[in-house]
Amino acid sequence: MVRSEIPAPDASRPVTLAVDESARGSVALRRRLTDEGAEVFELITNGTFVMDTLETTTERLLARAALAHPPATGTWSVTVGGLGLGFTVRELLADPRITHVDVVELEPAVVAWVREGLVPDTAGVLDDPRVHAHVDDVRRWLPKRPDASTDAILLDVDNGPDFLVHMANTEVYEPPFLAVVKRVLCPGGVVAVWSATRSTSLRRRLERTFAGCEEVHRVVEREGRDLDYYLYVARRS
Repeated sequence: MVRSEIPAPDASRPVTLAVDESARGSVALRRRLTDEGAEVFELITNGTFVMDTLETTTERLLARAALAHPPATGTWSVTVGGLGLGFTVRELLADPRITHVDVVELEPAVVAWVREGLVPDTAGVLDDPRVHAHVDDVRRWLPKRPDASTDAILLDVDNGPDFLVHMANTEVYEPPFLAVVKRVLCPGGVVAVWSATRSTSLRRRLERTFAGCEEVHRVVEREGRDLDYYLYVARRS
């Protein structure tokens, strides 16, 4: 992992704060200024924009969409696939019913950057005693979990099945992995999946696996443009 010198922010271009190279390619954390002078932190994978701190509505909604369904036991044990910049985890921790959060993140550098507080808005989220961070591939980690061992599974490992950064992640949205998700969920447990585009195929797969699926659509304004994002929420009966 390479840590860059951090010059004063320049609104004319992003500044790379840190970068890491792996067999999957590159992952970088950048900082830039808006026209109003506010700092924005960006996560870039293989040169592709993944997320930033300017607009985190749907990352936080991913947590709230699951928590809107009451847990069978009155408390929540949650598995999050994909740490990102930590906003989904931060939203979970704001709910006093949360007792345990497993965060599974493939890139060790991303875990390190959030843990070190390089993203000020989510500094400290991995220090909460309820949070357990695992540097692993959720496609390999989740199948090892016991049956009915978590109340909610939140998946934000890529941009969705139709706009992938890593083609291997297509497995996350396929029936065999969704069957694993169902097995690991407690009865009444919830799965919520983030997608940058509408995915009719994902909704249908979730409907077949869980006998129902809610599509949540949000229009988000980003720097003068309206963008459509989607969540797919299903519950184990």
